[in-house]
Amino acid sequence: MYALLQDTLRLLRAEMPWLFPLCFGLFGACIGSFLNVVIYRSPRGLSLSDPARSFCPRCEKEIPWYLNIPLLSWLILRGKCASCGGRIPFRYWLVEAATAGLFVAATMYYAQEDLLAQLMLCLWLAMAVVMIAIDAERMEVLPKHALLATAAGLGFAAFAPWLIDGTALEASDGLMWSAAGAIAGFILMKAVAFAGKLLFGHRRIRHEEPAPWSLRQCDDGEDIILTLPDGPMSWAELFAEPGNRLILEDATLFIDGAEVPGGTLTFTADSVSTETGTAYPLEDCDTLSGTFRGLRTSRAAMGSGDAWIMLAIGALCGWEGVVFTLIAASLLGIVGGLATKVGRGNPMPFGPYLLAAAIIWVFGGSSLWNWYTGYFT
Repeated sequence: MYALLQDTLRLLRAEMPWLFPLCFGLFGACIGSFLNVVIYRSPRGLSLSDPARSFCPRCEKEIPWYLNIPLLSWLILRGKCASCGGRIPFRYWLVEAATAGLFVAATMYYAQEDLLAQLMLCLWLAMAVVMIAIDAERMEVLPKHALLATAAGLGFAAFAPWLIDGTALEASDGLMWSAAGAIAGFILMKAVAFAGKLLFGHRRIRHEEPAPWSLRQCDDGEDIILTLPDGPMSWAELFAEPGNRLILEDATLFIDGAEVPGGTLTFTADSVSTETGTAYPLEDCDTLSGTFRGLRTSRAAMGSGDAWIMLAIGALCGWEGVVFTLIAASLLGIVGGLATKVGRGNPMPFGPYLLAAAIIWVFGGSSLWNWYTGYFT
């Protein structure tokens, strides 16, 4: 029965070559609309099904279906909420367009492959769009998204096993190589992050005279800003990893205007401890301020989220794809950093570049890599 279905699909492709790209494009635009819900709600801990309808982040009114048509509604409304007139970020339209385009590319580039392989690839691409958007906006990667992409990569390897290393493979061999690629990607990125912390994860500042510092809540209530003489620092970026630490030396400490014993202050993501061992939860403090002479930070040069991303990439692309992705992402990161904020003290997420490089691998980069490696062997 399944073989008959595949034959029917091949006949449809031959008779109406426009049909599958059109269907996958429309399907991708609808999926992209749902991905916008995932991108907004998941990192905030909100339910994906309650409320069932999308709502405006500003006025929180639900959006009726006729004003939530993928791709068209944002353009017709000119990027504004119909209820309150608030701006709807361009990212919403871009996610829908990118998902539709990637789905079309999947069915056209892999037109000869099993339909289930194409669907598995589309699922991986959808999760890639989610991880790119969340990491770019919040510098955060949720492992559940990476694990779903990893499962999709394993499924793709089972239905199109020869693509994992360019040779004829059985489904079981494809799964084995896919799993090996996932493990290789995860371990490699963990090793890179560890080396980066040793080389670049420590920072020291020393002032001759006491310098002021303070903590304040952002206007959106979602982050804390540490204000220092040389500029503000994002709390979420400082403590992106659980083991990160910020230490102020020869410091004074005022909590809600009252001075407490200072000395050496050790900050974690949710508390500050004095050298006497007393810890003050940040959630119990309205304001913190004081002075300091020395500052030390110990933080990872790369987040653990990048390792989860490489797990998903390895499952889809294999170990050669992992190597290609790391090299290509580094080059893309250099270009992107020079074009945006590198050298200005601003953090730059690496995950979007990793996923962009993996997408390049999926749509032709593997052929280029095989030609390059074959040319020099």
